[in-house]
Amino acid sequence: MTEKELQNLIDKYISGNCSQEEQELLDKVLDSYTDADATLPEIEEEFRIQSEIYSHILKKGIAPNKTHSTKTYKWLKIAAAMVLLLFSLSAAFYTINPFEKENVVAQSFVTKSTEWGQRSTLTLQDGTKITLNAGSSIEFPESFNALSTREVKLNGEAFFEVAKNPNKPFIIHTENVTTQVLGTSFNVNAYDFSENISVTVRTGKVRVQSENKDGAINTVYLTPNQMAAYSKKGDELITSTVDNENYLDWKNGIIRFNDITFLEASKMLTRWYGIEIDFQSPSLKNCHVTARYEKAKLHVVLESIKFATKGMDYEYLENHTILLKGSCNH
Repeated sequence: MTEKELQNLIDKYISGNCSQEEQELLDKVLDSYTDADATLPEIEEEFRIQSEIYSHILKKGIAPNKTHSTKTYKWLKIAAAMVLLLFSLSAAFYTINPFEKENVVAQSFVTKSTEWGQRSTLTLQDGTKITLNAGSSIEFPESFNALSTREVKLNGEAFFEVAKNPNKPFIIHTENVTTQVLGTSFNVNAYDFSENISVTVRTGKVRVQSENKDGAINTVYLTPNQMAAYSKKGDELITSTVDNENYLDWKNGIIRFNDITFLEASKMLTRWYGIEIDFQSPSLKNCHVTARYEKAKLHVVLESIKFATKGMDYEYLENHTILLKGSCNH
């Protein structure tokens, strides 16, 4: 029976013009709307039809004509009541089972940070081991179990030893650069103040993607002893080969000055020891130093530089500040 035919039948019933056959048909139609095992689409269709019945009842009035059967009149009242019931059931169903949110998984996130002069090692729920360099932070979910990927956000520098899981890629998000692996070890350097973001692979294979300012995506694949560097200024991704593991010095407790200026060295000392360095004379900033220290105390490093320069001296000030003074005569 179509919706229009049902409407006509209800109109004839209310006006008292139903034949015996039509009245019996109406009874059967109303009887068919009491299936307790109806599916949601059936409930929705029933709700729509019952709404039409209720609308006609309200428009026409429900005072029964003497030709109305008691049974049919009873079902019209039930139909009106079921409108409210079905509405409540439908509303409850959508509240408990909102389709648009059925795949959303609530997650708790954890953030780990290190201050300047600190380094930290942590193990994620999946077994991935991360070593954070000084002045770095990383954010990650408490658990990856209900997720299709393992994604973290890094600011600073970290060495990753990713637990293998071919079905669940591990993704590191940094500014403009995304690094994806299945299981490998590599270093990511992504300090805010640095001009470059670099990814260097120690073992395995890594996919590195950068997004240019115009929205274009560049993709490179790295294998052991390869590095990808994204230039923030040049807005480009460049790959190269590394011939040593100096990029892991920080992880191994090594501080290395390869013929760099005192100004560059002071920035490394700030990150390494959590101190500030001032210069008594601007000319000191341009002095050069070459040295290598392994798990050395700050005063050992300063005394070594003092001895090598034959004229530089230093003084401890308040608030973790060191003043470099004198001159460099080497």
